[in-house]
Amino acid sequence: QARFLAQAPRKSHALARRPSHGRMAAEFGDRLTGLLNASAVSTVLGVASRTGLLPFLTPEPSSPSQIAARSGLHRRYVEEILATLACGKIVELTRDSSSSAEKGAASEPLYSMAADCKAALDGMALYFEEMPLLVRCAFDEVVTDAKEGKGVPYSCYGPFGAWMGKLADEKHESQLVEKFIPALGEDVVSTMRAGNDARILDIGCGEGTAACLMAQAFPNSRVVGVDAGAASVEAAAEKAKRHGLTNVEFFVGDAAALDQKSVPSDCFDLITAFDVIHDLSNPTAALREVCRALRPDTGTFAMVDIRAHTHPHDNLGHSFAPFLYAVSLMHCMPQGLRDGGPGLGMMWGREQALEMVEAAGLKAKVLELGFDTFNDCYLCRCPSTSVAGT
Repeated sequence: QARFLAQAPRKSHALARRPSHGRMAAEFGDRLTGLLNASAVSTVLGVASRTGLLPFLTPEPSSPSQIAARSGLHRRYVEEILATLACGKIVELTRDSSSSAEKGAASEPLYSMAADCKAALDGMALYFEEMPLLVRCAFDEVVTDAKEGKGVPYSCYGPFGAWMGKLADEKHESQLVEKFIPALGEDVVSTMRAGNDARILDIGCGEGTAACLMAQAFPNSRVVGVDAGAASVEAAAEKAKRHGLTNVEFFVGDAAALDQKSVPSDCFDLITAFDVIHDLSNPTAALREVCRALRPDTGTFAMVDIRAHTHPHDNLGHSFAPFLYAVSLMHCMPQGLRDGGPGLGMMWGREQALEMVEAAGLKAKVLELGFDTFNDCYLCRCPSTSVAGT
């Protein structure tokens, strides 16, 4: 590996004398080196986040020994993490002039991080765990499936599913009732509050956080959560029991073929799907099921999905596009390829989403949420004259 890296293109004083194609190749080589380094720093940030080291990065310079003592981590790991982050320009590095340098020993370096930079990192730190976790779960499976196109089994993503569930739970707890539901419109909120057998369905409910929050906020409503994972449904039912909720129930089911006893036709006032539809192997049938279950004319389907366009060219200016496409490659798209599915992927985009929603018989408008710049909310109704799929 050292020999390979030694051969990597480097900047040269003779660069100006190269022909244009040579200069472009050299610049591209520098870019590849930058990407390699950025990938390494990103991985180490994931380690720093998961180990709990990040809270101990402060504006006050500290040595690795001091940070190790405060964080409870092994000093050598702390040294290696901080050295990587310093070379990656994430933390500031200085030398301790008061150390034993005069005795001939190298001084222990001091590391610090400006408060505004730390605040920015705190807002994104958890996401640096995402790609390493996906690589751990499914790297070999994705490489193999790139030749076969049959999809990657849901069972491969256990640790990633748990991680994503935690992330979604934190988001729901901070936004769902106070911000998201009111953004859907006063008519939706008043229907939920009034009761009168108002019904809510959460598709892809996971471990039930969103469904339980809605059941708590609207005690006169009846909430149903459905998920393909039996373990998730079991955890959701246990969560409802712990909170003493009697107006919510969960069941294992396929969003493309919902049980009509649990999800009867024409009776749900609100159906939610949070970053779910693009993962499904039969999203068209799932959207038709939504149209079937939704109360005609007055019921609302709120489909939350990544804010992006369908064509890659239109995403070139999207600041998170490489990251989102990569997450889709490693998880969303392979999930959607199972059982002969289309593999929509996370970046299926607004244009395709609107086309598919309307083909299912729903009328949609895009609601851009000011408190969630990562996602769009497709606010949909099913007209009484609609015939799904026509």
